[in-house]
Amino acid sequence: MSDDGRLLMCPENLHEGMRLGPIHYVVMPEQARAFANAVGAQSPEFIPDAKTGDAIVSPTMRLQDYALLIATRLKGGRGGVHAKHWCEFHGPMRVGQAVKTEGTITAAFRRRGKFYFTLEYESRDAVTDQLLVRQAITSVLLNDRGEMR
Repeated sequence: MSDDGRLLMCPENLHEGMRLGPIHYVVMPEQARAFANAVGAQSPEFIPDAKTGDAIVSPTMRLQDYALLIATRLKGGRGGVHAKHWCEFHGPMRVGQAVKTEGTITAAFRRRGKFYFTLEYESRDAVTDQLLVRQAITSVLLNDRGEMR
């Protein structure tokens, strides 16, 4: 059995300045097609061509990359509840594109008896380093019983 060196997802292990990632992936036509179907995308530019797979990915398809980033350094926990999330779209993400996403915990604090953290992250073309998406999510960490800490 391999040793999992990730930290437990708890307030004591989340701190400002903590780097998460990078994660690397290639945007696959199957993912883009499934997302387009799930959200009822009607625009042909968001639906991968059956023969070539060419398409621009719907801008909201990768909004949950924060969960993959968190999993690069942290394990366990019961997740969190979104307090807020913002996005800036800088360039289109395309089917077949290699993408690199990385982020930093920019805030970790207690307010009203609950523990919050903010993760700011960005996705870039893995080859050209062109900025595609910049995002931030603020979450309330849940305890082992699934309650807000």
